[in-house]
Amino acid sequence: MEFIRYGSKKEFLKNNLHILLKDEAKNEIMIGILMEHHERKIKKWFLGRIEDNGRVEAIFLVDDDKEGLLLYAPHGKLTDEVAEFLVNTLVKHDVNLEEVLATKEMARKIAKLYVRKTKRKMLESEYKYIFKFTEFKDKYLLKTDEKVEKIEEEIEMKTLKELIREMYLYTYNGKECPDEEARKIAKIFIKKGLYVLRNEEKEIVCQAVTVRKQVNGCAIGGVVTLKKHRGQGYAKRCVYALCEQLLENGCKFIVLHVSPQNESAISAYEKIGFERIDETEKIKFL
Repeated sequence: MEFIRYGSKKEFLKNNLHILLKDEAKNEIMIGILMEHHERKIKKWFLGRIEDNGRVEAIFLVDDDKEGLLLYAPHGKLTDEVAEFLVNTLVKHDVNLEEVLATKEMARKIAKLYVRKTKRKMLESEYKYIFKFTEFKDKYLLKTDEKVEKIEEEIEMKTLKELIREMYLYTYNGKECPDEEARKIAKIFIKKGLYVLRNEEKEIVCQAVTVRKQVNGCAIGGVVTLKKHRGQGYAKRCVYALCEQLLENGCKFIVLHVSPQNESAISAYEKIGFERIDETEKIKFL
């Protein structure tokens, strides 16, 4: 078995992007963060792949922000031998992991080996379903005078921060989002691609974000409706209208990640035309 390490984003993409693109919807996180970050920053990351007799068994990276391992097995499964070789490679190169994100089976396999070899402990884990848009099913057309628009500048920041706070409460189990943090996240969303739904009174009531750049498609996240406007179908109509725009603009796929506990969101996305294609697990270490 052979470990190949890449010293630059350019080199990594030249040798691996065509493989990742064969399953782009499942690899959109890895592709997205590579596309978003500058070469100078990615040089600090640990980029590599593992081959066995010339066959690519695993492609991976460890970023320097979260010290998180992102992993893809082109053949759909990570054997015990490849998993152990990968963990041994990380340990040999003194790569410190704070978390691992991969399909459920692979993440669990890597985490168990990493804990055994480093004496670290698993702190917590988080499951997400990957949903990919296939075709429109039920129609959720905008009502008269409703509009989905892209926010290009820092306007109506008070409302945008309110949306961020509500998203934050759900994402972090009731934890409050400080005002400056909400402003910072709003600015990031605007830069990435922040879309809002305005109701008949021209109020911003719902948002959705194109969270990561892709080669052929798009990932949606940050979907939230202001609490006082919930129960009126705004999120469904916002996501439906955004999908229409993205497809018209040439997106070949649209993907989003949903917590298994968020049954209402899962039901809404399935009615729009999304289908579950995989399940991931993020495991954090103590």
